[in-house]
Amino acid sequence: MKIMRSTVLGGAFLLTAATSGYAQEMAPLPYGVYVRGDVGGAFGADTTFKDTNPTSPNSLLGTSTQPSETGKSVIFGGGIGYRFNPMFRSDLTLDYIPSLSVKGHNSVATSATNSADLSSLVGMVNGYLDINGFAPGMFGPFQPYLQGGVGFARNDLDKMTFGGPFAGAALGGSTRTNFAWGAGAGVGYALTPNLTLDVGYKYLDLGDMNTGSAMAGVATPLKADLHVHTVMVGVRFAFGAPEAPPPAPTPVVAAPPAPPPAAAVPSRQMFIVFFEFDKSSLTPDGKKVVDAAAEAFKSGKSGIAIAGYTDLSGTAQYNMALSHRRADTVKAALVRDGVPAGAINESWHGKENPRVPTADGVREPQNRRVEVTM
Repeated sequence: MKIMRSTVLGGAFLLTAATSGYAQEMAPLPYGVYVRGDVGGAFGADTTFKDTNPTSPNSLLGTSTQPSETGKSVIFGGGIGYRFNPMFRSDLTLDYIPSLSVKGHNSVATSATNSADLSSLVGMVNGYLDINGFAPGMFGPFQPYLQGGVGFARNDLDKMTFGGPFAGAALGGSTRTNFAWGAGAGVGYALTPNLTLDVGYKYLDLGDMNTGSAMAGVATPLKADLHVHTVMVGVRFAFGAPEAPPPAPTPVVAAPPAPPPAAAVPSRQMFIVFFEFDKSSLTPDGKKVVDAAAEAFKSGKSGIAIAGYTDLSGTAQYNMALSHRRADTVKAALVRDGVPAGAINESWHGKENPRVPTADGVREPQNRRVEVTM
């Protein structure tokens, strides 16, 4: 239990120390890619051995099973993931348990201890449900979560040695790769908007492990289902900036223009249609802006220009195509509202000319727009 106590106490110390730094309130969660690193302990008492040939006269266990205690081992690993929204994220992890010992008794001499040494490499696809996504701000900077995952476990059994009448004898090792799954829960703590400390528990079912060659005339090979409990402390670093809240709709006032003097320069009028992140379809508010622009054109305007833009998140090539699709969407909506297609001058500019200047990669909602000018 020394490893377990060190893991839990270390996590508690880091959480306590962090309270003097980052503000005690829930930070906006950065969407997109993150990386993680973890270290902790593995232990358990749920592994049972069975004989591969229970009817053999050389069977150690017969048809019975051998409850065994799994010793304590360090576990460490890391991974890469992606946050999709405030409630859900997913990652790929690879963890290594270098030294697990499994001990139990055989049926020939119940006082004799059998011992197996093994290691396990575990790769999983994990999904996380963040509770704060349902009630933002409820837990302040703490981020409780539930998790589950599936993947593989490569269990490498070195050898199995025997006590009692078989003292000094051993079954050879064997390596098996199995389907594995895990489930657990934990809590994160936001040290900064991009850096999070995690403390969590996870139950792992790592599939089968088998001994190798039999001892002729003495014992048949054994197999076991390997179950492990883990407690881990880790850190997550998220790239990119937190998602900004959606902007309030830009008010559009379409008042009838006063009759201009005979020599007056025609007035210039602009409407701005905003889009959701990585979308080129009109929102309900965007449709209202397009309708107002079409009515303004019909009131006496002679020409109309539309220009599509994106925010600064993503590549220049991708955003140029996205701004083109947004401009096409607005043009099609204006034509449906009665504006002649020949009267529309369409252009698209991608990440150029941001309405709100930001660093490259920032998702600024005010920059995801099509400007309609007449």
